[in-house]
Amino acid sequence: MTKWPTLPKSVRCAGGPVKVRMCKRITAEDGDACWGLWDASTRTIRVERGGTPQNRWHTFFHEWMHAVLTDSGFGEMFTKEGNEALCQAVAAARVQELRGNLGMDA
Repeated sequence: MTKWPTLPKSVRCAGGPVKVRMCKRITAEDGDACWGLWDASTRTIRVERGGTPQNRWHTFFHEWMHAVLTDSGFGEMFTKEGNEALCQAVAAARVQELRGNLGMDA
């Protein structure tokens, strides 16, 4: 059985390093619980510890894409819904790429 790797503790983006933190519980600005958040003010991606490894990686890639959009300035070009759709699409593709690299192509 192939084991998922642990998430990185930091990643590099165009605007500089981004910290990655695992958290017990994450609350969005609206007060709802969520799987992850990108905080541009602290350049930190937060990912909830719960869920499956695949879910944590999907969340990480989703939030990383928010960081990429922030650093590039493209995030301001799209609606909130457009940003979320783009981040979801990239996260899904990156998870499938990782699954392939781990030999999970079945």
